[in-house]
Amino acid sequence: MKRFKNSIYVGLPIFLILAVSIMLHAAWINGFDSFFQGLVKSISGLQGLMLKITLLAAPKVDLVWMLLIAVILWLKKMRPLATSIVITLVSADAVGWIIKHIVQRARPVQHLAIDDGFSFPSGHTLGMGIIVIWIIMILLPKVMENRTYRIWIDVVLIIWLVIVMCSRVYVYAHYPSDVCASVAFALMWVGIVELILHKFVKKLWNIDM
Repeated sequence: MKRFKNSIYVGLPIFLILAVSIMLHAAWINGFDSFFQGLVKSISGLQGLMLKITLLAAPKVDLVWMLLIAVILWLKKMRPLATSIVITLVSADAVGWIIKHIVQRARPVQHLAIDDGFSFPSGHTLGMGIIVIWIIMILLPKVMENRTYRIWIDVVLIIWLVIVMCSRVYVYAHYPSDVCASVAFALMWVGIVELILHKFVKKLWNIDM
């Protein structure tokens, strides 16, 4: 359980700092966003590729990945894990939607017409962040004993998450601070939900997650 508490200790303050700074229109946020927007956009000609990547991480597609993982785990009699991924992603999306309407940050002016609504946090990044962090922190330690293989898979998953973050910034759907806050929130939320579920799962199935 220590790793879940640590994820909260890391994710929560980062998310709060970014959220409060954005709501207060802190000057450093503008500098942060401008620097990383310039860095991400330094390579031109990637618009088509980035749009395809962002499609693979769309909230509706994230739900498909979640259901696929949950069904496989359920069929393999790993019902606590199946329940965990569903509750974690669905609840994160719900809370993320509420936060969007509390902060009400406008998207970058260059955003595509398809990207409507508020900018903070990024729904694409939040959903994919939940899936990636959940797999790394919860699923792989349960199903894969070889630590070397796990590390390699962790690296690949983290790289994919970073690519998704960059894609949302590249197409001007979000500011860099939006996607960073989304990952911090995902890290925190996986820890919170897992700590809560741990007690209930032991009572329902008499199994330690």
